Amino acid sequence: MRISWRRALLAAALSLAAGAAGLVVAAPASAEPPTGPATGTFTVSGDPGEYLTGGETYSYSTTTGTVITMFGNPYELTVRLGDDATGQRWNLNLSAAGSRLLAPGNTYTGAMAYPYEEGGAPGMNLNGNGRVCRQLTGSFTIHDVAFGPYNYLQKLDATFEQHCFGDEPAARGEVHVVNPPAPPLLNPQVTVAETGTVALPDGTAAVHGTLSCAQAATVYLNGHVTQSPRPAVGVFRIPVECGPDGAADWTATVVLTDNVPLVPGDVQVGIRAEGRDPFWDEPVQADFGPTTVRLGLS
Repeated sequence: MRISWRRALLAAALSLAAGAAGLVVAAPASAEPPTGPATGTFTVSGDPGEYLTGGETYSYSTTTGTVITMFGNPYELTVRLGDDATGQRWNLNLSAAGSRLLAPGNTYTGAMAYPYEEGGAPGMNLNGNGRVCRQLTGSFTIHDVAFGPYNYLQKLDATFEQHCFGDEPAARGEVHVVNPPAPPLLNPQVTVAETGTVALPDGTAAVHGTLSCAQAATVYLNGHVTQSPRPAVGVFRIPVECGPDGAADWTATVVLTDNVPLVPGDVQVGIRAEGRDPFWDEPVQADFGPTTVRLGLS
């Protein structure tokens, strides 16, 4: 996973070669927040003779039509922008050294060209204005950074300085960006009704309840039913469609795992909810119970 991130972000940086009409992105689909563009500002200025800026100052803001996209993780991140009015494209990569985190208040010195840094050096790569800097030295400071669920990059305030090709003139800049709020986690919540039914003489039972979720998804309910002191055990597995518009009702038929039937009376019902968060594309699992359910004759 670490390698795929670095390769994807390198491809994004190299796509800013001189004369490019736009930014070609090779990052995986899950790398960018699909909730929309970020808001914020991006400024870069250069000393006289600096390669990327030509000694000029460039300032961008989402309030004037610049589109800024930001994504990453606690170890490395990317900020890219495009300004249709000027045709300008910029890309900034920042990476902590080795397994270190990008943490608020930290300054990372001795940075090398990302993703080719060696010896535990931090990495950075500022490219833009139709030019690419493949060899560099530099430093950057993370003034503030925040991550949401699954390392969703929520905000970034950083300053940076970069010297292309070992030159003395430097490009300096700052970025202040906030991503749209992340959607809620799937967060399945299961309730089990206090009563159920059992059919005699075979002893099969049915239990029911509700399922609520913060996002629309299919969630599987895996149930385990026991009755004591009888050694009666049953299971069930059912799919339930849930979503943010209200709790979904579910009913499950209990399949006996041995030849001991269930009878009217109390049983213990435990449920494991399993699904996949549709936004984060991550597996979700949650356990509920055991809940006491009184079985009556059907």
